[in-house]
Amino acid sequence: MAENSIPINGTARRVWRVAFWSLLGLATVTMVALGVHQKIITTQKDARLVHLPIPVETAPATVRTLSDTIGASGTIQPYVPVNLTAKVVARVLSVPIDLGRVVRPGDLLVQLDPTLYEANLRSAQVAWENSKNELRRLTELAKKSFASDVELEQARATEATDYSNLVSAQINLQNCRIVSPIAGVVLLRSTNPGEMTKLDETLVQLGMIDPILMDASVSEDKVRFVYVGMEGDVGTDAVPGRTFKGSVYKLDGEIDDSTRTFGAYIRIPNPELLLKKGVTGYARLRSTRMVLTVPSAAITNPIGDRASIFVIGSDGRAHLREVRTGMTTDEMTEVTSGLQEGERVVVVGQFDLHDNEQVEANRYAPWDKS
Repeated sequence: MAENSIPINGTARRVWRVAFWSLLGLATVTMVALGVHQKIITTQKDARLVHLPIPVETAPATVRTLSDTIGASGTIQPYVPVNLTAKVVARVLSVPIDLGRVVRPGDLLVQLDPTLYEANLRSAQVAWENSKNELRRLTELAKKSFASDVELEQARATEATDYSNLVSAQINLQNCRIVSPIAGVVLLRSTNPGEMTKLDETLVQLGMIDPILMDASVSEDKVRFVYVGMEGDVGTDAVPGRTFKGSVYKLDGEIDDSTRTFGAYIRIPNPELLLKKGVTGYARLRSTRMVLTVPSAAITNPIGDRASIFVIGSDGRAHLREVRTGMTTDEMTEVTSGLQEGERVVVVGQFDLHDNEQVEANRYAPWDKS
């Protein structure tokens, strides 16, 4: 029995060996095949050779907030001019200001001779007191039927006229003293002591300096990103270490031909009057907008200087599409036209991709978190 079992055990060993090596060979072939397949599906060149979809990674176009800082140098200038005109005809007694002087609200600018208008005020006061007393007397008489309604109405009209004359006389006297209504700088002084004023002639022109403006020169390539109301910080050599907060008040409507810049006027509160006309400085404008964006890696320039993107269509193919781009921040680029929210764009593999090629998107791509 023992002798008969020896050939059986030898046969079993041989069968086991054959099966083992066959399985090992099959596993090896499978691993090699998987490796080759993996190489083919992850390498564009190899996938193209065997006519398989080209492997790419994609990301959706999304709307998000992008912020950017735009720098521009500029010069401080008055906010708006304020013209102070003569409202009475009188001799100028004094003009205690000079060109370029900084004035505060209430500072005396021009003193006119008040003599005539003081006399007019006293006369108007006496006339109004008389007419007021007369109206009071007639009112009492009318209650006793000793004054007619016509007399009472005439007395009321006279009192009203005399009161109006009194107010006019008070205003005329006040107009003999011209004071600054704002914090500003004297831009124009067109009168001197001894001269006679004319109605509505400009005596003094002030430039408002609280708030004050910086005329910042912004490069023309930033014209799409600067808008009225955007906030900014202003620094000057005149006040080192101090940052002034402001916002864009208005924009120039055209580009300067020589400098290729446009003016952005930044309105800056200046209660301490530290900023003066002519001071130079540097502005940093903060542009923040909700825009359509794609990863910056998706942008290519295959046709000259025009930006393009490969967009994955519903047919599973990559279509080359020209787009217009805006600001770029934190590896994200604004797309202003040529793309819709939610469309998927190629972010890895786009540089060796051909238009209209069938693609296979990597669903585990790092860009795709959906």
